[in-house]
Amino acid sequence: ATVETLSEAGIRAEADLRENYSPGWKYSNWEMKGVPLRIEIGPRDLANNQVRVVRRDNGEKTDISRVFLVEQVKGMLDKIQQNLFDVAKQKRDACIEVVKTWDEFVKALGQKKLILAPWCDEEDVEKDVKARTKGEMGAAKSLCTPFEQPELPEGT
Repeated sequence: ATVETLSEAGIRAEADLRENYSPGWKYSNWEMKGVPLRIEIGPRDLANNQVRVVRRDNGEKTDISRVFLVEQVKGMLDKIQQNLFDVAKQKRDACIEVVKTWDEFVKALGQKKLILAPWCDEEDVEKDVKARTKGEMGAAKSLCTPFEQPELPEGT
């Protein structure tokens, strides 16, 4: 009934009624598949007309009344999506190094950072940078021009 309720609301849901696997094995199996939200329903949950919901991104467990199941699940899925995005953005931003000199560029490249550096948009310069950085540290390549860029001192 829970799967049917969620499916009617446009949320993909699937019941895992396999009896030949332990609950822990099933939890792990679905987590490896990337399922963001696990709903557990036991005898006490049925007696209390509730379900236990477990978030994959932080492991938080919450008991939800079945009356508010669809609204709460939709809200949790939105929160999970936002949290995953925020964490990924923080990790990406932590890897970006803003450089203004060639020495800073080479140092950041050696640390395997994403480098935000001034560039004149000339293909020959890009080829020169690739040639000069080729070697043990790997050749640098341009990825994209960001919409928001730091201020450049004149003559850079």
